[in-house]
Parts: sequence; C-alpha cells; structure tokens
Amino acid sequence: MYLSKTDYLEYLQCPKNLWLKKKKPELYISIPPSDFDLKNFREGQEVEALARNLFSDGYLLNGDPKRLAEQTNELITLKKSPIFQATFITDRGLIAKIDILDSNKRSGCWDIYEVKSSNDIKTDREHNHIKDVTFQALVMRGADIPVGEVYIVHLNKDYIKNGDVDLEELFVKENVSEKIINHYDITKLETDEALELLEYNDIDLSSCPCIYMTRGNHCSSFSVFNPNVPDYSVHDVSRIRSNKIQSLIDSGVVAITDIPDSFQLTDKQRLQVNLETSQKPLIDRESVYQALSQLEYPLYFLDYETFMVAIPILDGYRPHQHMPFQVSIHKIDIDGKLLHFEYLADNIEYATIRLIEFLKEIILPEGTVISWHASFENAINKGLAELHPEHSDFLLDLNNRTFDLEQLFKNDYLHPEFKGRTSIKNVLPVLLPRFSYEDLVIQDGTAAMEGWRKMIFDDIPDSEKEIIKKALLEYCKMDTLAMVEIYNHLKSI
Repeated sequence: MYLSKTDYLEYLQCPKNLWLKKKKPELYISIPPSDFDLKNFREGQEVEALARNLFSDGYLLNGDPKRLAEQTNELITLKKSPIFQATFITDRGLIAKIDILDSNKRSGCWDIYEVKSSNDIKTDREHNHIKDVTFQALVMRGADIPVGEVYIVHLNKDYIKNGDVDLEELFVKENVSEKIINHYDITKLETDEALELLEYNDIDLSSCPCIYMTRGNHCSSFSVFNPNVPDYSVHDVSRIRSNKIQSLIDSGVVAITDIPDSFQLTDKQRLQVNLETSQKPLIDRESVYQALSQLEYPLYFLDYETFMVAIPILDGYRPHQHMPFQVSIHKIDIDGKLLHFEYLADNIEYATIRLIEFLKEIILPEGTVISWHASFENAINKGLAELHPEHSDFLLDLNNRTFDLEQLFKNDYLHPEFKGRTSIKNVLPVLLPRFSYEDLVIQDGTAAMEGWRKMIFDDIPDSEKEIIKKALLEYCKMDTLAMVEIYNHLKSI
C-alpha cells in the first residue's frame, strides 16, 4: 500500500477519512468531481504539458507506478534529463510523481519543478503548494536522490496575451527551496504518523477532527464519523471560527438552535441563530422601500455567463480572466411592461465586441441596472472597458448605475430558510417556490461554461449544439427572470 501525495494531503485534512478510504473503502464516501473540478483537472494537465516546453527535449514517462520508478532510475543513472513524471518509491511506501525533474549540472543534484495552473502559490488549508512540494522532496530524499533547487512553476497573473503565447512571460518559476526547509521536519513527522495510522486494522469511528471545523472544511465521510450532527448545526453559523465551534461542541451544543444566549457571537451570527429558533422572517420593510424607491426606470435586470481558461486564448486576456459570452436582460418600463433580450456568442473571436454592441442597443443612458452579487458583473464590465477602451464610458457608466439586489437579503430581508446564505438559488425557492432551477438542463455557471466550451470548440453535431444553445439561453434567462420575480415580491410587501 503506497502513500501518495494525494493521500498525504487527504491525511492533513482528516486522518480518519484517509484510513477509511484505505482500510474500509465500503464505508468511505467519495464525492464525485464537480464540473468545476473536472475543468480544473483538465486545465492542470494542459498547463503542465505546456510548461514542459520551457525545457529542452525531455523524457515523458508512462506506465504503472513500479514501471515509472524503474524508468526514472534508469534515466537518473544515465544522467539524462529533463524527466517528465519522474516517479520515486521509498522503502517506507511513500510514492511521488514529479512534474519536471531536471539535472543540475553545477551542483550534481536534481531540481524539482512542480507545475500549478493557479496564478500564485497557495498556502491555504485546502491547497497548500508548499506542503505539496515538500512531500515530493521528502520522497526523493527517501529514495536516495540528491535534491537540488525546488521550484513551483505557476501562471503569471500579470501576463496579457498578445499574439502567440510567450511561455517565458506566461510562467513564473518561483524558487521555494528555503521555504520547504521550514516544512521538511513536520512533513516527515506527518508522513510517519500517516503510515503508522494505516497499519491499524481498527480505529475509533465515533468521531473525526472535522467536528471542530466549519462545514466547508468537513471531510467527505463526515456523516459516517458524526451521524448525530444535524444538517444545520453550529458548523453553519456564518463566519464562525473553529475555536468557537470547538467550545460549543465540547460543551455539548451541536444544533444551531441550542447555542445559548450567553455565548459570544457577532450581531449577524446571533441574528442567524435567532431566526432559526423563531422560524419567523425578519423584514425591515422601511429599508426595503427606501432602497427600491431610489431605483430609476427603466429597470434592466442583467446577468452574464462567462468563459474562463487558465491559458488565455484571446489577445488582451490574462490567465483565468472571465470572458463574457452570454447575457440576459429583463427590462421593466415605467408602465410596468416586461421585455426580455438575450445574446449568446456563436464564436470566441468576436464574442465580447458583439456583446457590447448588443448591450448598447438595449440599455439606454437612463435607468437602473440590477444584478445579483453585482461585484461580479461590475468586474466583467471593467474588464471589457480595458479590452475595448472605445466603449469604456458606456461600460463604466453601467457600473455607476448598478444596484445589487442581493444586498437586501444580507441586511433587510432575512428568512430562517435561507440558512444564512444569500445566493439567488437559496433565496428564490424560499420566496417563490413555483420557480425552480431543478428542471433546467444547465443549473449553474460552471455547467454553462462547460456547455459553451463544447458548443464552440468540440467537434459535435449541429443538433447537439442546438440542444446546448437552448439550455444556455434557458438558464441565463432564468437568472434575470428570478431577479424580476424577487423584485416584484419585494414591491408587494
């Protein structure tokens, strides 16, 4: 049984979950990868393949782990490099696959290049690139291979495509050799503990360390270890810190409604608890009225769908920059007449300029633009203004005229069934149950992005493209129609 880098990182998240995965897989809960996960995986492979071009012709290895390790040893013995997917297995059972391994002629050692598709080096709990590459170096040393310099190769967030992709400008090779020194001893200790844990045939399954963490940091098998934790618990209190969760759990408080009045929370957190306890909405009707009375007709309910790739395709774009390919607009005139307008790009080259032309046809110089979580739409408009400066006055004026409908549900209209969340997909079914995204083929932005990618880049029949096009239009239209209906609901109260 090998302990891979993926296993090690899962161990850091929750040791017991790794044990369950390895020793009792029938109990382990594996969460299927989302569309976003699949997109990231695909792009990670594309970025890694492109990064290999930073080096002279190398040796790309393939095969099962044992064969990969044998091939790696053969090339190292012959001092041939660079090696792509160099693999090492230690006597202790650790296994590491190095993205790029290059011989350092000056030192006689082997330099590690770990490729990441992100715009920077991440050190958060979910993605810690330093811990990641420290594990790689540890395994190499355990296989008696002298480690030289250690680099993380990531995308340059400031790179702007202009013509052919400039690899030297697109990638940043960041030397982290000094940083991993501070992590080496603890990484060795953690891998020793992980291997020791996996030697046990039985462990206590009555709880796991995730019990003290927020909901978003729970392991995949949390319900196996903690079956008595309700779906809405102290873990779901907005912005609660882990030390406060621990204090509540240790005192026997699990359900959100059992949090005592004496327990210190922020005003918003206490409000969330009180809402769940009372099961009654809290609506500041005067504030809602004042906010809506400031809106100027005609009203334009606007929503973008965007395409984002790690390696920019169009000139003027940065890595991971959102490019709008679709917009839906519902317009309410002063007389209450409701109209709908929509745009969906049928190619990537002219997608943005035609979208701007469409916007300028529909949105007049007067009236309020309404979005949900408007900072996103505003960022898109700002990016379009930079890309097409001749239209910047119009686009930046849209931002000046934008009203964020979501804000009313952060402060003035609170409902226990929102459970502290304010996305439109949480708010809509509570206020207006007859409206739902559940019957739509496409139900979220990532699925929309993937659908448009297939429609534009994949070699698929026209009939399939038409199916995707229809699904995209229905989804984006639903976003703006949902805002209209929520707006009308607010007016009615």
